[in-house]
Amino acid sequence: METVSLLSVFLIGFLSSFGHCIGMCGGFVMTYSMKINSSGTSQSWLQKVWPHLLYNSGRILTYAFLGFFFGLIGETMKVMLEVVHVQGALEIVAGVVMVIMGLDLGGWVPLSKGGYLPGFQWFISGVQQMLQRVNRRNIFQLGLVLGFIPCGLVYAAGATAAASGSAVRGVLIMIAFGLGTVPALLVVAFSTQWLSATLRQKFLKIATIFVIILGLLTIYRGTRIVLHPEKLQHHHHHQNMNM
Repeated sequence: METVSLLSVFLIGFLSSFGHCIGMCGGFVMTYSMKINSSGTSQSWLQKVWPHLLYNSGRILTYAFLGFFFGLIGETMKVMLEVVHVQGALEIVAGVVMVIMGLDLGGWVPLSKGGYLPGFQWFISGVQQMLQRVNRRNIFQLGLVLGFIPCGLVYAAGATAAASGSAVRGVLIMIAFGLGTVPALLVVAFSTQWLSATLRQKFLKIATIFVIILGLLTIYRGTRIVLHPEKLQHHHHHQNMNM
């Protein structure tokens, strides 16, 4: 996966997290933050930040697993069908998914009430039970579980991972996305007053535009591959010659 593509996914995660992730997951982060700090004892900087690093590490590990899964699906389809057109078709589908998710998250074409996708409420009930028992020893497990939260942005990143046609690239894409979301959730963990609701909404709008643009570029690339598969074959042959 090209560095520019990984950077784009990282930026989508970074910008969207200050709007969508704070609104969707901020309550979870605030809840576990209050519970693990309820003792009131004096703590060093490392002791304060360590649980949040564990939580986010759990999320990113889950994202990496999802990236491997989605990337493996794309890779398997390419191998089974043995046609270069499959790469283009995957990218077109992924691009369409990203555009639809971007439009939904931006509120231009609402597809789900409150921005929540099917399965969200069921998932939340299980998470709430975990939050009642959360502590510094099991915060990593909470991150692992919350990484599976039904989220349009995660689905969009997963579509990109599938379109890559590679399990390894899928992992890298989802790790880049996960790392991009960390700063905003750290802000929530330490202070939700740093960002006003208006500013968070602006970040989300910018992020959704990024998602849509990246989706359109993915559709364009997929269309080129379908119409001119020989160019992709030549590119892969050139890469193999350089290895």
